[in-house]
Amino acid sequence: MQIFVDINASENGNGSQEFPFKYIQQAADIAQPGDYVQVMPGEYHEEVHPQYSGTSDKPIIYASAKQNRAIITGADRVTGWQHVAGPVWQLKLPNAEFGNYNPYNVLVDQTFNHAGEIFLNNKAMYEVDQLAKVETPSENKFSRDRKFTCYTWYTEQLPAEDSTVIYANFQAQNPNDEHVELTFRETCFYPEKAGLNHLILSGFTMTKAACRWASSQYNKGIIGTNRGQGWKIAKCDISHAKCSGISLGRNIVPTIDDDKVYPHRIKNNTIHDCGQTGIIGVEGNPSPIIEHNSIYNINVRQNLVSDDVSAINLSPAIGAKILRNCIHDCTRGIWLGGKVEDTQISRNVFYNNSLPDSFEVTNENREDLVAALGEDIEIKDSMGVTLIDNNFLLSDCTLKLESKGVLLVHNLINGSVEWLSNTNVAENDPYYHRLYQQNTPESAPYDSSCFYNNVFIRKNLRSEMAKLIAFAHKQASEQPIDNYISDDNAAYVGLASGQRSYIPANKAGNIFMNDEQEDVKVAIDSSEDGVFLNSNICDYLNEDTSRVIAVGVTPETARDFDTDFLGNHREGISVTAGPFDTKEEYSQRLFRLLF
Repeated sequence: MQIFVDINASENGNGSQEFPFKYIQQAADIAQPGDYVQVMPGEYHEEVHPQYSGTSDKPIIYASAKQNRAIITGADRVTGWQHVAGPVWQLKLPNAEFGNYNPYNVLVDQTFNHAGEIFLNNKAMYEVDQLAKVETPSENKFSRDRKFTCYTWYTEQLPAEDSTVIYANFQAQNPNDEHVELTFRETCFYPEKAGLNHLILSGFTMTKAACRWASSQYNKGIIGTNRGQGWKIAKCDISHAKCSGISLGRNIVPTIDDDKVYPHRIKNNTIHDCGQTGIIGVEGNPSPIIEHNSIYNINVRQNLVSDDVSAINLSPAIGAKILRNCIHDCTRGIWLGGKVEDTQISRNVFYNNSLPDSFEVTNENREDLVAALGEDIEIKDSMGVTLIDNNFLLSDCTLKLESKGVLLVHNLINGSVEWLSNTNVAENDPYYHRLYQQNTPESAPYDSSCFYNNVFIRKNLRSEMAKLIAFAHKQASEQPIDNYISDDNAAYVGLASGQRSYIPANKAGNIFMNDEQEDVKVAIDSSEDGVFLNSNICDYLNEDTSRVIAVGVTPETARDFDTDFLGNHREGISVTAGPFDTKEEYSQRLFRLLF
């Protein structure tokens, strides 16, 4: 059955095309397996709580009639601000106006931050912990938009009046003349019933939810699956969550061989401007497939701080596939932990996932800066083969591998690398930095992470970033870590057709370049045509200098890595290091922008 929704319709509609429902929730109350809910363009100021599951062959589909024109928002415009003094204004709201959820009386985490948010012309203002910081604000030097950090707000409860009061600094602007919104609703699309399966969301814009810090105790985001399986979220624009954009929810932790697991598919979405994560899965996300999403501006305001804020955060990550995404301008790209097994990070583009361009390291702030310093990829607790292949890793800090058993094949790496190793590593190595080295002089080659057929380009870091990374490396080297559980896999190199030879080392076939000595330039160009690499690497890179790599328990069953970044087959046993099999491919588009 097809069910129609139109915000401009009468409240007495019946869901037909002639008399559509006014609210999406009306359709969600009745939608059954195989139904198609078509939502017309407009702003829907509601939380949608689906009531029924679909099935694997008959999912329930919720779709915007026009791409991203049906907007579900957790925020409402507010007026009635009273001038206090100078740039400071006050708004008082009865608590009854918030219903069952007052995000200005609920903390995000253990800090002063509340779940609510104030938006001035679609930009989130900065909450502070005392009224004096509204009256006399100071810049947050860790934020990407330092000047806007002086647009501050503070809230408190007035028990005698049973109301919420908000003070805000709008600088020279009059909030009653501008578009000022407050978030009122906790989510945009979330089933209150746990375990609803096989729902499809397509083409929506969902924005501005007052969700709290996603964790093992709380699993809401702008969109949340609440222990469901088999969801597909596609072609949506998801933005401005106080914490997380998409929460894949909690469930019994699946195993790789569990045939009852229906993976979530998160594909072709744009996810941006969220405080904690773009996509998070805590405790049992069932083997998600996260493919061809554009994720950016995650945690760049630096108003929320944690060592696992990231564009994508999975804990555990069992059988996860993270493929062909473009992740940039975030505090961190990908964070995987809590047991990582049979997970693949393949054919992604990472860049500018770092601190702002302008900062200064001092003895007083360096601990805070290290806490805010992220990477393209951080991995903890790898229990089996965790594969990172055919990626462009271009941020200042590219990799932090706090677990052994990670396999890196055919990547282009232009930034700092930290890895857990108990093999001998040369001091001051420009390409690697060990996190910890045991006292044993020798160890098995796979008792660490393995690097095969990668291109490493040493980056000439800005001086303050180099200083900060050196301090972070010193800190990390003093913290012993040993959480590796070995599996039976090994690496093999192709000799001839059908023949493979064991590799008795954890590095082989890599190419090393120094941007100072060889003048290698690496940059990203992004336009309406897509994301392209701007580099002269082809002047220095030789083709077919490495051998095809295979990984498995035996030479006969090992899997060949014979597909490159663009999906082209690597022919023969001699291959080119890095993500592309031929130098000509470096001029090709890396990522097609979605909207």
